[in-house]
Amino acid sequence: MRGPVVVALTQAGAELARRIAHTMPGAEVHGLSGRVAGADVAFAQTAAHVRQLFRSGRPIVAVMATGALVRILASVVSDKSDDPPVIALAEDGAAVVPPRSRCSRTST
Repeated sequence: MRGPVVVALTQAGAELARRIAHTMPGAEVHGLSGRVAGADVAFAQTAAHVRQLFRSGRPIVAVMATGALVRILASVVSDKSDDPPVIALAEDGAAVVPPRSRCSRTST
């Protein structure tokens, strides 16, 4: 598995994405073409790109709305114990949401 990816859809989101990526060894910033300058990797189709990252097992920090991220990944999730970690982060950094919990329930 390659390092984590921080996905940004806006230039403001890219600033936060760069700060986050700097704290994670091997992390890359992926930015939406035409909206984000200076990303390590540019992409044109957000949903297709995020799904491909997920399918390849890359940990994802997405600077975007949690609801949008959930809709993007809904068709590709399988088993939360095998799927890569995913976190949604508000553009202002005020909220961090793990769209899929890795907690397990046990019967008593």
